[in-house]
Amino acid sequence: ALIMRVLVFAITLLIPAIGYTECNFRTADYVSSLGSPEFIKSIDIEIPKSSKFARNQLKIFNSKSENIPKKLKKSFKANITVNYRFTVNFRFGLCKYSAKVRQSGDWKDHISLVRGNLIQSLDVNLDNGNVLNATRFKLFIPATRQGQNEVLGALILRELGFISPETFEVNVNVNGVGSVMLFQEKAEKELIERNLRREGPIFEGDESLIWSYQNFSNFELEPLALSRLVNDNWFNKGHTSQIIVTKSFYRLQAAYFDYAYSFFLGKNSFFLNPNKKEDYLFNDYHRLLLAMGGSHALRPHNRKFYFNAIEDRFEPIYYDGSITFTEFIYEENLGYGYLLQGPVSTDLIERVKKLLTSQTTQQKYLKRIISSSTNHEVYNKKILQVVKNLELFANMSLSDGQWDLLMDEAEISWYQEFQREKNLPQKIVKRLELHKNNVNLYLSDGAVNSESIPNLSKMLSKTEIDGERYVIIPQDDLLDEKQGYKEFYIDSNVVRTSDGIELVLDKKNKTIEFIQHNGSDWVLMLGGDYTNWKITFIGSFDKISSESMDQRFNEFGLTGCLTFYQTLIDSARIKVSDGQCEDSLNLLGVKGSNVTVSINDAFADALDADFSKLDISNLYIKNAGNDCIDVSGGFYSTGIAKLENCSDKALSIGEMSTYEGGVVRVEGADIGISSKDFSQVKVKSFNAKSVSQCGEAKQKKQEFGGGVLLIDVADCNALFSTDVNSLSQVGDL
Repeated sequence: ALIMRVLVFAITLLIPAIGYTECNFRTADYVSSLGSPEFIKSIDIEIPKSSKFARNQLKIFNSKSENIPKKLKKSFKANITVNYRFTVNFRFGLCKYSAKVRQSGDWKDHISLVRGNLIQSLDVNLDNGNVLNATRFKLFIPATRQGQNEVLGALILRELGFISPETFEVNVNVNGVGSVMLFQEKAEKELIERNLRREGPIFEGDESLIWSYQNFSNFELEPLALSRLVNDNWFNKGHTSQIIVTKSFYRLQAAYFDYAYSFFLGKNSFFLNPNKKEDYLFNDYHRLLLAMGGSHALRPHNRKFYFNAIEDRFEPIYYDGSITFTEFIYEENLGYGYLLQGPVSTDLIERVKKLLTSQTTQQKYLKRIISSSTNHEVYNKKILQVVKNLELFANMSLSDGQWDLLMDEAEISWYQEFQREKNLPQKIVKRLELHKNNVNLYLSDGAVNSESIPNLSKMLSKTEIDGERYVIIPQDDLLDEKQGYKEFYIDSNVVRTSDGIELVLDKKNKTIEFIQHNGSDWVLMLGGDYTNWKITFIGSFDKISSESMDQRFNEFGLTGCLTFYQTLIDSARIKVSDGQCEDSLNLLGVKGSNVTVSINDAFADALDADFSKLDISNLYIKNAGNDCIDVSGGFYSTGIAKLENCSDKALSIGEMSTYEGGVVRVEGADIGISSKDFSQVKVKSFNAKSVSQCGEAKQKKQEFGGGVLLIDVADCNALFSTDVNSLSQVGDL
């Protein structure tokens, strides 16, 4: 019987997947290589309408304005070929994609004449496929970003925990013209998830008034330029997204407004913090950029932000630092422009010093540059300069009193007066009243306008509705709304809950019980150590329907009834029953070994884990309205897993996860095991009954490739399926 099952399995391997493969190799065979820039030999770009493209290049190059005219940033269809050189089997491979390309950058240095050929920075938007999981990226002329300094600077920030884009040197050929370019992914969903965060709102400084707006000169209107939403597609996903975006946008606009006033008074050119004063994150980021000689990234019109709804704070996204790694010299003409305000993390300098001895970080850097002339001494010299500059800043901090004297309280009147002086018509919105199908805009002149949700999206992302400019300047009382949750401490561990949660705590015996009184109640274990704790969540018997859930997450960014976020759970025992949420148990950025998990009667997914490293010795799940287990972006293992009555998949392993299973028993599921999107699954013993399909290996999302599914011993009477990008094998491992 086993031989027959394997034979049936082997036959399914020959059935092509729906669609087509863009690469001349099976992507599942090169999972690790396709995630590292060192294996990219070159990127070739062919633009079929080459004459039109060349004429547009000449118009840009010959234009008389100092910055690139927006009308010349035209999109062109292109064919992209990514050439790989793999060390595995010493094989060469290539992937072909369709794309759109256009001129990138604001200034004319983004196009230059080199040996009789025009070279330009490009924005690339792939219609299919990806490069290192990025579907949208930029190819910069290296000189526009200080060359290899940009590669090292972006890497340092990511190594220190900041959100920073994948950046590396690559050989590029555009219609036969070759040059070395800097590859840098754009601030999109893939960038956020690469940096181990859940998708959410992305904002940036609004540049629409900066670059030769109408008849104004560059930067003439900068005091009026605040912020805007980048990913309006996320805003348009549902009402919960809209609540998160509008509330966070209030806070960011208030920070930009305060900055704009101090800039208008000539007191501040760089410092901006949208978080609470005691939050060190932006102070750390500010000093690191100054210490790396990257103050260009601190100018507010260059800034990008991610709003972390779970942590309820903004995080900076690194972009455009023009990093020099030179000695910091205070410029008197800037006065207090740098504004080194407030405390920083006590270990900031020590964390930077560790990069000096980190062979791993240095190797990551060398894999991202073409010319390896940079030696150990040069690398260390740049890091040491950062350390010296940070130590210098310790004596330059402003006290709270000095800061308060510099930061005059901003009133809306100065903004209105400056706007009138420049004769720039903008409607000022003081308050939004958000409904499911429309929004009321309360204007500074007392008028109230009703607009559609799509028009609100345009206002947040493009600062315009039907050709009229709108700017949101929220009233102070909008920034002081009740936070909407309870918070308490278990020793130093922070716990947040919705108002309806009841809890029973026994610190001595390390037990805690949460009781849900309605289906929307939730618990968030925010950081901390729960080693050897027993944690129980008892769900509500008031069943909810999927129709009543607007989106998978609530306005705090949570999908789980019980969520562990960046916690340690070694030898913890976790039990959840009757969870009435999208995920009964959600583990985000969690580490734990020898963990025991038991989940009964889950409304949708029973266990969902992202960006975690978990060893679950015993796992028991019974009755799940969707997947029994759904994991992504991490390292997972189970000793014994017993999964019963899973409405969809028993095991769903996705988005570059590694999973190892000892004994996996499934009774009742649509699909037993699913390995997707560069995931690697290996199971020793797999027994599945009452399943429509034993397992599958496939590519589901554009930003990934195929999956790997390896099973040592299988007892399952249904079929397995594998697409052309994936690899599966049962028996004889």
